[in-house]
Amino acid sequence: MGNMKSKLFISFLLILISALMSAQTHPFERINFIIGEWEGTGSGFGNDKSTIESSFQLVMNGSYMKVRNESIFEPTATKPEGEHHIDEGFISYDKHRGMLVFRQFNIEGYINTYLLIDSLSNENKLVFQTETIENFVPGGSARWTINKIDDNQIETIFDVSFPDQGYTCFGTNLLRRKE
Repeated sequence: MGNMKSKLFISFLLILISALMSAQTHPFERINFIIGEWEGTGSGFGNDKSTIESSFQLVMNGSYMKVRNESIFEPTATKPEGEHHIDEGFISYDKHRGMLVFRQFNIEGYINTYLLIDSLSNENKLVFQTETIENFVPGGSARWTINKIDDNQIETIFDVSFPDQGYTCFGTNLLRRKE
């Protein structure tokens, strides 16, 4: 009888372990709604209007998410040639800290390391906040928010904080998934 109980217990334990292992999700599963090619328009960023193309792709066997944003800003009186912004980076999963990290390199020379803030994020909203910014005002920080409007539309918001000040919106983008 004791041997039967032992076998039942081991069987139950193996089923439980198997269920728990299959319930684990890929670290990017919670942000997979952004995967794809996007295009749209923006406002702010020191200029009234821009067009933007964005790409979020899993690369290197799904170990990383490559991010690329390119914006063309319309000419203004102070910048008659307009502006051209590019940033590229990778989102990775830091197993030690148990969180997603976004390392972003900007054409203007800023290098941002963002962390996905779980307490501010949910299934329709991702909030990345800088852990470090290279080549920026000491003590400043940035926040990049991605809001899912529907399966084919997202909004991105870029907020900046200078030392001893709260966050201020520097710009927003409204993006539609490319067909």
